[in-house]
Parts: sequence; structure tokens; C-alpha cells
Amino acid sequence: MTAAGRGTLAIGILIGVIGLAVGYPTLVAMGATLIAAVIIALILVGRPPDLASSRVVVPDRVTSGDSAVTQLTVANRGRRTSGASKGQERFGDDLIPVDIPSLEPGESTTVTSDLSTAARGIFDVGPLTVRRGDPIGLARRGDINSDISRLIVHPRVHDVSPFPAGLRRDMEGLPSGEAAEGGVTFSNLREYVPGDDLRLVHWRSSARVGSLMVRHNIDVHRPRTTVILDTSTGLYDDDSFEDAVRATASVIVSAMTRRFPFTLRTSHGHVIDDRSSRLAVMDLLAALTPHDDETMDLGQAAVAASHDPAGLSCAVITGRAGVDALRSLGPIRNRFDQLTMIRMGSGTSSEVYELAGAVLINANTSADFAQAWNRRMKR
Repeated sequence: MTAAGRGTLAIGILIGVIGLAVGYPTLVAMGATLIAAVIIALILVGRPPDLASSRVVVPDRVTSGDSAVTQLTVANRGRRTSGASKGQERFGDDLIPVDIPSLEPGESTTVTSDLSTAARGIFDVGPLTVRRGDPIGLARRGDINSDISRLIVHPRVHDVSPFPAGLRRDMEGLPSGEAAEGGVTFSNLREYVPGDDLRLVHWRSSARVGSLMVRHNIDVHRPRTTVILDTSTGLYDDDSFEDAVRATASVIVSAMTRRFPFTLRTSHGHVIDDRSSRLAVMDLLAALTPHDDETMDLGQAAVAASHDPAGLSCAVITGRAGVDALRSLGPIRNRFDQLTMIRMGSGTSSEVYELAGAVLINANTSADFAQAWNRRMKR
């Protein structure tokens, strides 16, 4: 019952009581009419049509700024005609209006609505709430269909150069964990696992140890990249964190596109590498948010990354980090061929500083970062 319905009912009762008290039939009739109007309105909205809904989000994953729509199909499964009604679909924190026409029994209709993809993130689409009321607004009812779909909006990336090939070269073979497998450079021998190429079996060693041993060949020429994203809340505003995520995505996508090995770490404890699909990596980037409860500070994350077998070059992406953050990277500078620190939201278009064993890039936006990064990497 709406506020108008409650008021009408109260007035009807009051008029009816007064009419009975003073013996005035006209007032009694007026009160009864108002009460009857409210009762009829409740009956009209109290018998909901048997509507079923289903939804498809097309596509269900997009890059920020690309188009996406929700296609909502509503069907009348009842035995009577359903009247036209107004609906709302929740999309994130917003509501999308949906006009549902009158439907005959067994009839269905599909309503298509555009979804905003300006913001990166993972968004629930739904549920659908159908609101119906009587013609004069005395009663209103909202029925919720609980089906929920999801739209994942990936960060937009810039075209950036990958880290150049690592400078460490050991043609006798790197330790097996430090290089990507599958090249032609011999590294060591290891035990056979199902799926290994039998042409790599080293029969003499196998006979000596009593189990199959295979040659472990690696590719020492592909750059191996670690990216560390600082997700500390206090270092960013909304815009600079998005720029930091776009910068992170750009470096990672550059490596993925060229099939270079990589590892992505965040200070909140997320770790993902090139063993995961591109879709999984982009989904993680879509879901990232700043955190107050960091698992490790930037220095600890860098130390963990310095032991990462996939990373000979490292990019550390942060916000308005101070001198202490720079100092925390000092002990591990010599563990990487290249160490580059990017500070987003610095208030300057792009500044590149050559430090002892490291490079510092200050950038205001991700576009400024991409320009400075490419200029530095192409030297």
C-alpha cells in the first residue's frame, strides 16, 4: 500500500465512523467508497502475473570503453494477460529502467539495454524488480526475479615495449627455474614426467640412476618479467589507482602478446604468472582494488619477487610513494637485470630518472607512463 493508499484508507474509516456516529448515510457511503477503492487496489496488485525472466550479457567480458548490452527476456507463463509494467535492473550501484509491455499467455518479449563500461571492475547485472500499481496509485507491488548475471570490464591497455632481453647470459645453462622451458639451450637433467618428448630422454643417465631422465632445455633469450603492483590505499586517489592498473596491464599484456614469461604480484598477496590464461590474468586485473590491510609492504614484495624464477627484469608500479619506498628497493637492485619503479599520480606529465641500478619514472597518467616507458625501453 502506498502513502496515498494509507491516507485514503484512514480518511475512509474516519468519514465512515463520523457518518455512523451522527447518523448521516452520505458520509457512511463516502467512507465505504474510499475503503472499497483501497481494497480493490490491493486485489489488483495482489495477484501477480506469472512472469519469468532470463538474461544474457553480450559480451560478458569487455575492455573498458567498449560496448556491452544486457538482453532481458520476459515471458508470461500464466493463464491471463499480464498488464504493462515498469521494471528496474540493478547494474552495480545503478538502476536500469525496463519497460515491460502487456503480454498474452505464453508470449514473451526481449528488452535490450546498454551497459556502461567506462569503469573497470566486476559488476552484477540484476536482479530484475517488476513494479505494478493500480491506476490511481493506492497500492504498489514489486516482485524480484533473483537471476543475476555478471559483466567483467578489463582495464584498457597501452601499446608498450616489453623489457629488452635479459643481460645475463650463460650458454652452459641457467638454473632450471630461472628461464623459460622449451628452448635449445641445455640446462640440466631432470626426471621424466608424462608428456615429455621422448627424444629428450638421456638414456645413459637413465640407466645409471635407474629412472628415466630427460634433458631440460631452456630459452635464455626471452625476457622474463616480474611486475609488482602496490595496492596500498593511502598512495592513490581513484584516478591514479586506475592509471596504475592500466600501466600494470600494459606491461603484462606486452609480455603475454609475445609469449614472454612473466609474474604479476600485488602487495595484497595476489600472484599470477604465464601459466595462467590471458583471460584469467585480465579478470584478476579487473577485480583489483586498493587495500588498507596489505599482506606485505613494497620492500617485502620486491624481495619476494627477487626470488621469483620468472623475473630477471622487474617493474614496480606504485602511487605517491615516498623516499622510504625507494630505499626499500635498494637491497635487491642487483638481483635484476633491470629494475624500473613507476610512480603514478605524480602531478607531472613524465619524468625519467636514472638511478644507481634502477630507473624511476614519474607519470601523471597511464598515457604519460606509456610514452616515458617506450622512450626508455627503446634506448
